[in-house]
Amino acid sequence: MLLGRAAIYFDEVARRGALRRAADVLHIAPSAVDRQIIQLEEELGTQLFERTPSGMRMTAAGELLVDCVRRWRRDLQRVRSEIDNLVGLRRGSVSIGLVEGATEFVAAAAVSFKQRYPAIQFKMHVYGAQGVVDQVLAGEIDVGLTFNPPDNPTIRLDRTMIYRLGIIVPTDHILASRNEISLGECSEFDLVIPSETLSLRRVLDNAWSKNAGGPIHPALEVNSIGLIKSLVIHGAGVGFTTAFDALSEIAKGQLVFIPVTGGKIDLSTLSIVSASGRNLSVPASLLIQHLAQTMELEGVPTI
Repeated sequence: MLLGRAAIYFDEVARRGALRRAADVLHIAPSAVDRQIIQLEEELGTQLFERTPSGMRMTAAGELLVDCVRRWRRDLQRVRSEIDNLVGLRRGSVSIGLVEGATEFVAAAAVSFKQRYPAIQFKMHVYGAQGVVDQVLAGEIDVGLTFNPPDNPTIRLDRTMIYRLGIIVPTDHILASRNEISLGECSEFDLVIPSETLSLRRVLDNAWSKNAGGPIHPALEVNSIGLIKSLVIHGAGVGFTTAFDALSEIAKGQLVFIPVTGGKIDLSTLSIVSASGRNLSVPASLLIQHLAQTMELEGVPTI
């Protein structure tokens, strides 16, 4: 019974923390979920959840079991994908976690990937840079796309794109014809900068302290790359991003990207990451290959 319906129900209750929420996801009655959990507890001879007024809380035995169940579910999905691959079906599902700054890149890559492998289902989740790494290591997502990942042996870097800090301006801006610009020159304009919740802010702060000196005095500080682009398009000021962040607006002729020059300005990276030592499903492997090929087609240096 363990490697079947009861295990799946148990996992969903553990994820959702309540019978009713798990039942909604599984599209069955809460009583049916509870019945399976009770049978599983009887089979194992121990309580897996504490039933409280606020929901279901896992016991120590439940914590041990949930890791086993989730490994089994991942392995089963991988084997199913490999079997499908053997018979030429190329179907299954893949989950990807990404940082907000990579949404445009991933959206374009996902469309072309779906055209090539229409039977593979996608699940996409947006996190902060560290959140992507955490979710990959927890096994909640198969593939991650994150900025400046940590040097960690448990993380496998499948491909890395290198890019530079710069500014974006409308095509009719006085700076639009420039090939590069210093941070000192940037300080003469209203600045739209990323907030500290975005990883690009650390790159900007380091570059500013080494080249311009003193604190940054922005006109606007926002926690969304998309909002930075929209504000710049509407004339709010000069925005700090990378060329990668504004690929579609640059292609459409809405924005111009100008690299920032100066000494000791850190290069940033966007990396495709997965968990070291974990066997990837066929869909996940195909997605990583496709993302890596798309990075190369963008013409940005990769390693």
